[in-house]
Order: sequence, then structure tokens, then C-alpha cells
Amino acid sequence: MSECRNFIVRFESDRIGYGKVVLDNSAKGGIPAGVTAIVGKNGSGKTTLGNVLAKGRYAYGNRLAFDEKIKLVKMLTFTDIHSFTGIDVQYYNQRMEATANDNVPSVGDIFKVKLHSPEWKKYSDAFRLHDIEGKKINYLSSGELRKLLIINALCEKPDLLILDNPYIGLDADSRKDFDDAMIMLKDKGVSVVFLLCDEGDVPDYVDSVINMEDRRIGYPIPFGGSDVADRANKSNRSNKSDGGDEVCVKSLPAKIGESKYRDCEVVFSIRDGHARYGDKVIFEELDWTVKRGECWALQGPNGSGKSLLLSMICADNPQGYANDIILFDRRRGTGESIWEIKDAIGYVCPEMQLYFKSNDSVKEIIIQGMRNSLNRYRKSTPEEQKVAEEWMRILDIGHLGERKFSELSSGEQRIVMLARALVKQPALLVLDEPLHGLDKDRKERIKKIISKMVRINDGTMIYVSHYKSELPECITHTKEIMSRKETMADI
Repeated sequence: MSECRNFIVRFESDRIGYGKVVLDNSAKGGIPAGVTAIVGKNGSGKTTLGNVLAKGRYAYGNRLAFDEKIKLVKMLTFTDIHSFTGIDVQYYNQRMEATANDNVPSVGDIFKVKLHSPEWKKYSDAFRLHDIEGKKINYLSSGELRKLLIINALCEKPDLLILDNPYIGLDADSRKDFDDAMIMLKDKGVSVVFLLCDEGDVPDYVDSVINMEDRRIGYPIPFGGSDVADRANKSNRSNKSDGGDEVCVKSLPAKIGESKYRDCEVVFSIRDGHARYGDKVIFEELDWTVKRGECWALQGPNGSGKSLLLSMICADNPQGYANDIILFDRRRGTGESIWEIKDAIGYVCPEMQLYFKSNDSVKEIIIQGMRNSLNRYRKSTPEEQKVAEEWMRILDIGHLGERKFSELSSGEQRIVMLARALVKQPALLVLDEPLHGLDKDRKERIKKIISKMVRINDGTMIYVSHYKSELPECITHTKEIMSRKETMADI
């Protein structure tokens, strides 16, 4: 097997740690110059290694040797948006509440004159991110947030740029724009590290691949040779959960409680829908009806209003009252209980993970998903614990049951949030990019679970993804937002 010898960082200690996580470095490799992809399953230690490179080279007994040319190391994760805002938004719903967001800064407030610099303009044009200066930072879509973070990082001109799952939240065009920007950096001599859960995300311009398994750091190998494919295949086989696919399709745990909206005819409809932020129109002239038992894919480019529309469906956005909306056969604004609406919906989106704060165990967090909104934090019952344990088994996260949410990897956190939404087997399931940051096996497992659940319950679902490969087989209809003016298609 050919080896990479042009290291810009060498890992010299037997073990490398950050926080409570310790990685096995028996391979004694490092980071080569150029573009490197570190690939591993959720919880394999990729983010920990990134944190060591960016912030922990001299801590926890780590011994790393950096090339003298590496002065500035920048690591970018989706949660970095909090470092910009300085705001105290304690829960996801609060993002859309007008009074709670009076003091939330806009993009222009945060980045100020930087927005008008030549570098910023160059990267904004490259990523097609425009007209957001006056937009509150909380109101950006996940794709817009990620583009903003990437642009800001590139403007700092790092010598080593580390990107944790950079593709999630980006539509197809934005992925191409991102790849073009990375190739440009590579040509300028900047070294880049991708932390990726799915080997299918490794772009063809990558120079080296480091595989991670069970918190062991592999030795970097050149990308493109048969040894890369062989190692990836071995890693996939060794990491597959025992009987995972069979667990997915056998059965579902018992359902606790029942929504009174289960037998409604129209789950959601909007007529001549519109939404704006300030003077900026997000969408208008929108018509859409979702009936009981239908499973819809909602698609469209970054910034087209998908997440905003979902926030209206889930009764989080006050702009819903300015629209002609029906939820569970009842027109919005006619005295309905918002909390009863929320209790009938299982909702997951990328931003929810950013704002979720809890010191409870994973098991308790999942149990809370079974309860109504006003009774969420009472002591759990044996029946609730049994159902939560069954869902953890099905989702292959039983080993995380007593862990704290903050101690999990971002991918593990995503699965816990998904379990919290699925556990009540709701009348309406709203999933906004639910497979973000998950490895290939987990994606397939969760798609099967979702399809099984809606089939058993005659359930209704709205599912957002930029990638057709991530759509579960139960999808029966598609609504696509093409542009600001209502150019939408029902398929």
C-alpha cells in the first residue's frame, strides 16, 4: 500500500484526546498536505480529532507536530452559529417568536463591514448567497446558515481548514459551488480536511483518506486506489449493526396515547400562501393540500422557504395567522389550541438540534417525546421506559441510553432528536433533512423505520431532502418550490 509522506501535521503520541473522548493513535499517521477526507461512522471520533487539530494540540497530553507553514487552523461546524450571535434562545420554537427575537442580530449586525469586502463578495457570488444582510440570524435556513459559516471561514484565510460534514444542508447547485471553492483553495496551497460520515460524500478531488473506526485513527492512504475501496468495504462490513435491517422491519413498539386528530381528512392546506421578512418576499401565491395518509417530499433550493413553510405547519411561526391555513380540518386562528396541534406532530429539523439544551439522559429525552407539551417533565413510568428502550434498540442507540445529550456526537444527537419525534407515532410526521450527518447504514435503517411506521399507522408525512437517494420508499407525492414566485409542481 502506498503511503502519504508529505505531512503538515504528525500525530506523535499513542493516544490523542479532547474533552472526555480519547482516540487510539497506534497507526502514528497525520494529516497530509492537500485535501484529506476523514471518514467514519457516527461516534467514531472524527469531530474529536478535528477539535484536537484546531484547539487541543497541546492539551490532554497530546503530541502533534505542525509544519511551520501552518499558522492559522480553522474548524467549522454547524453549531458555530452560536459564537456569532451571543443570544440566549433556549428552545427551537422561540426562534420564530417576534417578541423573543427583538434583540436578535441580523446578518449585517454581526458581520458589519466584512460583508462589503472583496473577499466576502467573491465567496458570496460563488455560493450565490445574496440579499440576507437584513435577515435575522435565527431566520436563515440550514443551507443559508452553512453557506454563511463557510464564507466567513474562507475570508479568514486559514492555512488549514477543517470542515465537519460540510455538505449537509446544501442543495445540488450549492454543493457544486462548494466544491469549486475548495478546488480553488487547493490550487492556492491551502490544506483542507473534511470530516465525513458517508464515504459516498468523498469528492473526487480529495488527495488522501483517513478511515476511523471505534475511535481509532487510521493511517492516511492516497485516494483513488483499490486499497481505498478495499478498506472502505471492510469498514462498512465491520461496522454494520447485528441484524440491523431485520430489526427495522419486524415490528414497532406500543403506542402510548392517541391524538384526537388521527382521523381528520385534511391534515394541512394553505391557499394563496405568502411569507416575507421585512421587504424580502420568501414565497407567495402558494397552494398546497396534504390529506390524511399521504406522504409528501417537499423540495426546493436553499432559501426558497421550505423550512419557513414547515414552521407554519408546526404552529411555530406567527406568519401562519396571516395566511389561509387549515391544520387537522380546522382553520388557523379560530380558537384552536397550539399545544394540541404540536402534540399531534412529530417534528425534526437541523436548527432544532442547535437550540436543544438538556441535562437529561438520552432515555429520558426520548420518553419526553411520548408526552403532551404541558406534562413533559414528570417522572417516567415503567411502561414509558420500556417503550423508549424498544425505540433505542430499533434505532441502534441502546448504548447511549444513560449518556447526556451534550456528550454525544452531532450525528448521535440527530438520531436522538429523531427518536423523540418518532416515539409518539404522531398523526403528522414533519422531517426536515432528518438524515443530515448520518452514516450510510444509519440512513438506510432510518428510512426503513419511517416507511414501516407510516404504513402501520396509515400516517401522514412531509419530508424535506435535497437528495432523492435519501427519500424513504413510502413517499407518494412531491411538492417542489422552484423560485420565489409560486412556480411549484405537484407530482
